[in-house]
Amino acid sequence: MDIQSGLGSLCRLISMKSTKRFHAWLAERGVVITPEQAYIIASVAKSDEFHQSELMSLTFLASDKSKISRIVQSLVTAGYLSRSDDEVDRRSKILRLTPEGVKVALLLKEAANINVELYNELFTEDELKALQTSLVKVLNAL
Repeated sequence: MDIQSGLGSLCRLISMKSTKRFHAWLAERGVVITPEQAYIIASVAKSDEFHQSELMSLTFLASDKSKISRIVQSLVTAGYLSRSDDEVDRRSKILRLTPEGVKVALLLKEAANINVELYNELFTEDELKALQTSLVKVLNAL
């Protein structure tokens, strides 16, 4: 296996295993959501109000408007998000976490911290910085 396919395969495998571990931990606590749903909850949790249109600019989602609308609707239906009209621009929707959504957002943070703890056990701070720098270089070059 050459270095290019090997590096790509390793990154994909790490991502898959990390995601599986993350979502298994959440499932043990009764939260079963997709990675896209988790990303939206975490994004909305960063501010008091979040415009639905801002989701289009998030790299991870990089999707069409209708798909994002379906994901948001599933989160509203599940009781994790509320959606209301923007008073200034009625076409714009504002997303907020519900109390249940806040609980899930806290669990998402805790799950992410568990992965960070694993990385801190495996690597020194300098090794983590070097790894991150290297991966960012590869990402920017693609």
